[in-house]
Amino acid sequence: VVGVIESGQGRGDKTFALRGDMDALPIQEERETSYKSTVPGVMHACGHDGHTANLMGAALVLNALKAVLPPGRIKLVFQPAEETVRGADVMVASGVVDDVDAIVMLHGWPVLAPGIIGVRNGPVMASSDQFLLTINGKGGHGAYPHDTIDPIAIGAQIVSNLHSIVAREISPVQPAVISVTQFFAGTPAATNIIPGMAKLGATVRALSPDVRKTLPERIERVIAGICAAHRATYEYKYSHGTPVTVNDTGITDLIREVGRDVLGGENVVELPEPTMGAEDFAYYLEKVPGAMFRLGTGCEYLLHTPKYDFGDAPLEAGISMMAETARRFLTQGK
Repeated sequence: VVGVIESGQGRGDKTFALRGDMDALPIQEERETSYKSTVPGVMHACGHDGHTANLMGAALVLNALKAVLPPGRIKLVFQPAEETVRGADVMVASGVVDDVDAIVMLHGWPVLAPGIIGVRNGPVMASSDQFLLTINGKGGHGAYPHDTIDPIAIGAQIVSNLHSIVAREISPVQPAVISVTQFFAGTPAATNIIPGMAKLGATVRALSPDVRKTLPERIERVIAGICAAHRATYEYKYSHGTPVTVNDTGITDLIREVGRDVLGGENVVELPEPTMGAEDFAYYLEKVPGAMFRLGTGCEYLLHTPKYDFGDAPLEAGISMMAETARRFLTQGK
């Protein structure tokens, strides 16, 4: 869903976008609120209901003031499917930011108190890719491993050696993560059978686009070497997902300025480090300058947990930040 507010008297040449994601997660909500999910097994455990409420609130404010705002356009991007990391990609491909000069989003952050925002220049969230690996060996009786090509032993060596990529091939000041999260092999009903095949799955993350580009080949080099040493074959499928989320310095500085004026300087904090989580807002930032900032929710429970609650307390700060950032960007564009 995309809305456009034409502001001011006459047509300005600047377009500023505000983005809010709308989708939920497959988690059963355990917190009792008046707005608790009515769909079993589905809840806004990442606070996207709060993101939508902030964007709608900013839309109401900006629309009410459009006659006195600087000339320009404010695009309101209500995005689905962030959690599947495809929603932004599809919207960008549809041209939603083709006429946009800058874009901003907020994300609820439980470790910050309501009324506080967190900002950071440059990379703020990692890329998120994955690979699936099938190891083809030779099965046999567990009593005679010498007559087999054991894919479990081979897979274990691969898992262990993948850690050397981050430890010894990537600069220690360029964070990266390779986490094997799936390992399937064997026959559940028997422990004396060495299987002929094993399957592995992993998530791969980086904070540098350059490091990200090198990881698929480095990973396959480890896989190929170990499989060759043990006479196994393999099938390797690497899938690129969300890019690195990189905040534009100029837009981040604008958010800082607005935060100090609207919330007070003591309520604008510098985020000490990026996170290795991912956010598909990165797709917009590959096309236009923009930034995301953290909005404190002060919830004692973390994101993606059954009791997380965005709550009403952050709304005043979030709506004020989004509306004033849009207004000030159009003012600077005059």
